[in-house]
Amino acid sequence: VEDDGTCYTWGNGGYGRLGHKDQQDKWVPSALSELKATRVACGSLYTAATGHQVLRNAIVCTGQTSFFMWGRCKAASQDAWMYPKSEDDLRGWNVHTFGCGAAHNVVSADDSLIAFGSGCAQGELGFGEGDKKSSAAPKKVDSLEGTKVAQVACGIAHTLLLADGASPAVAALPEWVPKQEAFPAAAADEGKGKGKGAADSKKRAGAAGGSKAPKKGKK
Repeated sequence: VEDDGTCYTWGNGGYGRLGHKDQQDKWVPSALSELKATRVACGSLYTAATGHQVLRNAIVCTGQTSFFMWGRCKAASQDAWMYPKSEDDLRGWNVHTFGCGAAHNVVSADDSLIAFGSGCAQGELGFGEGDKKSSAAPKKVDSLEGTKVAQVACGIAHTLLLADGASPAVAALPEWVPKQEAFPAAAADEGKGKGKGAADSKKRAGAAGGSKAPKKGKK
């Protein structure tokens, strides 16, 4: 994305993910004529952006930014979007930041966190235990309502947020403390049969605090 909002795409054109109204591969950066973008993120078969629509007479629709998507944005059974189209379910929302994973999207808009994606099964949408794991339509993440989110990053089947730690919603979240072994299995196997030396190594590991898991921040 250039300073003036001109957005260039290139690469594999399958499912229209380049936004040029066809499925042709392009190996030279090519500008999208229908969009002035402010931010762009890429999924596996689609692309998303915030920005302003450009009309056929080259007039840019200024005002509040919109959330655009193109490519195979929805379920596999639905037609792909061959050029940038606004996501109607997010029309009117003031989008601050967003991220795209392999098949899911997480958007911070106004005071809400919104997630959607088809075929999700690992909790990457963050709706919580007992709620649905997959949603083709944008849906609020209720547990983080009212939280300020500065950055969103999505992986293949997970999501990371940089959020305001002073938020009551964040303070109420469970804290994840990963298990960490004091003595790695490989080192333990190597120390077998070495008698006192192996025992001394275990003592040193315990003295160094290796048996305690590092305390993590709020998730």
